Amino acid sequence: MDIQLTQILFQIINFSVVVGALSFLLYKPVIKIFDERSKRIAEGEKAAAKAQKAYADIEQKQKSVEAELKKERNKVIKEAQAEATERKEVIIADAKAKAKAEHDEMRAQWENEKAMLLKKAEKDMAAAVITVAEKVIGDALDEKKASKLIDTELKNIIKAL
Repeated sequence: MDIQLTQILFQIINFSVVVGALSFLLYKPVIKIFDERSKRIAEGEKAAAKAQKAYADIEQKQKSVEAELKKERNKVIKEAQAEATERKEVIIADAKAKAKAEHDEMRAQWENEKAMLLKKAEKDMAAAVITVAEKVIGDALDEKKASKLIDTELKNIIKAL
């Protein structure tokens, strides 16, 4: 067993060449791939965090827009209800006014008809009274006396009613 220095030296050089070649050809590319992968993962994480933040912002904006729309919707509903109440009051007031006008007109018509019927009844009664008076008294009354007598009697009859 002889230790040969040249062979040990050759083995050391050979080992150094293999380690250098492996380092240059394998270790550095693998480390480079790992570094690139780490960078991509870090970029992906940053992008994911950015996307989450953007999603949260969008969600917050959506909630604020929904709240704003809800307020606006409630405002529109209240305005519509107020307008409907106003219109209802106007319609009711118009209907009451029309009903009152129609009632007054009908009452005036009724009063006119009543007056006409009373006049007609008065004339008919006057004629009947004159006829009866002529038959009872036997002679014809002059028109002035007859009309005065009729008027007083009719007033008495109307007061009695």
